[in-house]
Amino acid sequence: MSFEVITIGAATIDAFVWSKQFRTVRSRAFPTGVGECFSLGSKIEIDHFVLGTGGGATNAAATFANLGYKTGCIAAVGDDLFGAGVRDDLRRQGISTAFVKTVPNAQTAFSTILVIPSGERTVLVARGASEKFSLEMFNWPRIKSSWIYMTSLGGNIALAEKILRHAKRRGIGVFWNPGSKDLAHGPHHLRPLIKLTRVFDVNREEAARLTGRTIDDLGGMVSDLVRLGAPIAILTDGENGAYLSEGGHTWRVLANKKIKVINRTGAGDAFGSGFLAGLIRYRDRTRALQLGVLNSQGVIQKIGAKTGLLKAFPSAALLKKIKITSLYVQSVRDLRYSRFRREASQGSRL
Repeated sequence: MSFEVITIGAATIDAFVWSKQFRTVRSRAFPTGVGECFSLGSKIEIDHFVLGTGGGATNAAATFANLGYKTGCIAAVGDDLFGAGVRDDLRRQGISTAFVKTVPNAQTAFSTILVIPSGERTVLVARGASEKFSLEMFNWPRIKSSWIYMTSLGGNIALAEKILRHAKRRGIGVFWNPGSKDLAHGPHHLRPLIKLTRVFDVNREEAARLTGRTIDDLGGMVSDLVRLGAPIAILTDGENGAYLSEGGHTWRVLANKKIKVINRTGAGDAFGSGFLAGLIRYRDRTRALQLGVLNSQGVIQKIGAKTGLLKAFPSAALLKKIKITSLYVQSVRDLRYSRFRREASQGSRL
């Protein structure tokens, strides 16, 4: 069986919980400087809750299936009701579950997302079966596709290398959006793997940890990602958009900050999968960036990681509303400081 895209990574059950009684408290006791809090010993009234499937592999697979690509999903679930629920949901979306493995005596990964009225949230994660990937779970001869969209492998770098080398032998393109445990191996161990990808995608905080740069040194981080060997390096920056660097050139895509944010969970998956879907269709990195933004904007305006995903490719007029700028600097490392000249990109073909 051959696919256009196979996604690899986590499959979870997500429980979104909203309450007006959730509060933010600024304190140095929290690593981020801000905590999400509620009264200890109290009964907290829940205003709304939603239960659905999530995880990088299933979220991305939903984008590709929505946009008409023949899609398979490689993930691990527990031998429980939630595992059956993940399989059923994938089938409903037209996604093959032939590669979804059930791990005996394991629980399906579960996330509880506590959402405050502004849309910001805290995620409580039980990774369960999603971290129990093993080489033996993969039926390598059957993994045939044009692209692999790989998300977190729970730090299993040996498996990441096996997947990437399999893809290299088969001529399969790989988009890799690693998780925190994957990135914890550091640049020395990740460099040879990054070189085997076609697209390497991390967010601003992840890029800072991987490169050792300060969080505000965007240019330095982008430059370092390129030096690590990523043919196409993407650095996402939330409501500030994203940067893409390839062949010595960098583009920036701007997000619409006027959009009301209801939920940020799944926005990164929506951007990455939207980008790859656009790259496959248009073979144009700038249109792919625009599609990624439109896909993620849909998600943050809806409840759940999949609800707001695009159901069809948008019109050219809608794509053009997403602004792309080309950045011309003597060195991309000066991005933080330079007054660089910006030009609207006319698109650059692959």
